Parts: sequence; C-alpha cells; structure tokens
Amino acid sequence: MASLRSAAAVVITAVTAALVACGGDDTPTEPGGADAGDDRSAPPAPEAGASSSTSAGGPVVDCVLGAAIEGEPNDTAAAANPFTELSFCGVISPGTDVDYATFETPPGQTLSYFQAVINGKVDFELTVAGKTFGPADTDQFVPGKYTVKAFTTDKKPGNYRMRLQFDPK
Repeated sequence: MASLRSAAAVVITAVTAALVACGGDDTPTEPGGADAGDDRSAPPAPEAGASSSTSAGGPVVDCVLGAAIEGEPNDTAAAANPFTELSFCGVISPGTDVDYATFETPPGQTLSYFQAVINGKVDFELTVAGKTFGPADTDQFVPGKYTVKAFTTDKKPGNYRMRLQFDPK
C-alpha cells in the first residue's frame, strides 16, 4: 500500500510540474478547435515568475516561466528565432511586423497540437517539408523542422503565446 501511495505522489508531482511549466491554462483544444490559431480572447494574467517581451512602444506580452521569447530581428525565415521550449511568446509591433520562429520535432515524435493565445488579430502559418498550412490543419503535422510565421491580419499591433505538444508518431 505504501508503494502505491508513493507512485501516486510521483504522478501528482509530475502532473503539477507539467502544468506549471506549460502555464496550466494552455489545455489543448480538439484539433481544429477554436484555439487553433484564431483565439480572439485576451491573454491570460501573468503568472508569478513570468517574463515579458515588448517592442519599442508596442504591446507587451506576458510569458509563462520557461517560455522562449522572440527577439528582433526575426522578420524573415532566414532570421527566424530557433527554440526548443514548448511555449514561445512574441509581439507584433508595428502592425506590419512579421515574426518567424523555428522548432524541430523531437526524434520519434510528431507535432500533435499547435495552440495559441493571442491579443489582436494574430494569425500563423506553419511550414514543414516544403508545405505551408494553418494551425488548424492538423492532418498536415509531420515530423521535421517547422518554420512558424506570425502576423496580424488587420496590420495592427498584437501579441501571442504559442504552445506545442508532441506525441510519438
């Protein structure tokens, strides 16, 4: 019985650590759901220990602890910010700004969710293996090196936090 309690405590600790590391509020929606790159809700309140990113005079984005934060210049695919974290935060400012980031799927895994919390009319394009598609096109998710383009559809400043999830292929 004691070993069962120990195992349960380890599972609870691991789940709690995962929720804290991923911001707890980023529970994936069903693929193609409302959060698939088109969430018009306000960003979540900053968490204790969160960090911020801002462009000169532009909007500020609060990031969960451990998230990668975009850095300028990253206005072309060639200048994309590489990241290995499961969350990435950025600011589109001025409204004509475009941000690029890259990530690779871990060996033996594939991207299963791309979720974004946005402020403004921020949208995303994902490119992998020569194909470009939207975050809701989960049938296009394959292992490989992804380039993500973030931009606003109304050319007004905005901010975003994207979250990734990988599963065995």
